[in-house]
Parts: sequence; C-alpha cells; structure tokens
Amino acid sequence: MTVFIVVKGEARVYNSLEEAIEAMRKGEGSLLLIVEGEPVFLRLADESSVKAEAPVERAVRQAQLASKAVTPGKREGPDKVALVFDQMFRGFAEILARELNPGVFELHEILGRGLEKPIRAGRIFKWPARDDYDVLKVVEELAGKAGVVVFYTGDKRLARQAEALGLENLVVEYMPPNEFPGKESLAKKMVEAALKASRSTP
Repeated sequence: MTVFIVVKGEARVYNSLEEAIEAMRKGEGSLLLIVEGEPVFLRLADESSVKAEAPVERAVRQAQLASKAVTPGKREGPDKVALVFDQMFRGFAEILARELNPGVFELHEILGRGLEKPIRAGRIFKWPARDDYDVLKVVEELAGKAGVVVFYTGDKRLARQAEALGLENLVVEYMPPNEFPGKESLAKKMVEAALKASRSTP
C-alpha cells in the first residue's frame, strides 16, 4: 500500500499524490511518501527532498495507523478503485459516477482518436487511444497507481489481452452489450462489479 501524508502536528492520509501536493502547497505541511509501510522521502515546502529518517518516525507510525483505520459504514479494501471503460461503453462512466462514492472510485473513459492527450471532465478522466495497444497501456498505467483496476470491455479479444498482462490488481469484466436487455441492466452489472472490487484486497 502506498500512503501519501502531509505532516503538520499529525499525519493525514490522502488518496493520491496530487491531493497531498495540493495540501502541501496550501501550507498544511511537508509531504511524506510511504511505500509498503516504509518512509521513502520527505519533500519540504520549499521543494527540496531529504530521506525520511528518525525525526519523522512518529509521523510514520501515525500514517500506518491511519491507513489501516476503518470508519464504520465505509468500505474495507484498497485505497482507490479505478474503473476503466473501453470505447464501446461511452457514456457509462457518467452513469456510474452518479452511483459510486467519489472518495473510493476513479472513472476513466477511453475515447479513441478524439483526443490528443488525457483530460479531466468533472470526475471522469478521458483518454485517447489509437488501438488496443494504447488501451492496454492505459490499463497498465492505472494498475500501477490504484489498489484495484476494473476494466470493462465488450471486446473478447481485448479482454483476453488484458488478462494476459498478468496484473494481480486488475479485474477484467467482459460484458458484451448484446447479452444485456438494455443499458440500465448493463450499468447495474457494472456497479455491482465495481462494489465487489472495492471490497477486495490488491
């Protein structure tokens, strides 16, 4: 598990490095990166970096406890679940965004050739892709950042290629649209798969 915290009197856990850096820029403290429970570096507010050593041991312990804490009514499992929709499922990310907790789920929509670079529109990240190779690159990149990645595809060949990546935290959901009576039932199945993934461990 990777934990990003900003230290100012006590440790705070953030779901992403971007959130932690933004907190640091607002003057909330210094940025400490912890990987697998071990301190890696401490980035100070002036952008300098030093190896995290004894002076931050207390903060490390706080971060470890905070990362394991479970709030009643909230999920147990990975820090973040990234949901990836291939080109066949355009528009489904918007539906799931209404149903799923923004503190847990990130939504990523692959749009094909309509973009030159990734953009963010509200809660949804939109990715360009010229072919299956680009799609798999997106999946691999997100798998390196999220606790679990759920990849929704209606392309059997692409589903097999994604499974062949051998990523332990990747869940491939092969969902041919013609096997569902309508968009609503397909979206419901996607929500069920997302919630199941959020309760799993990476």
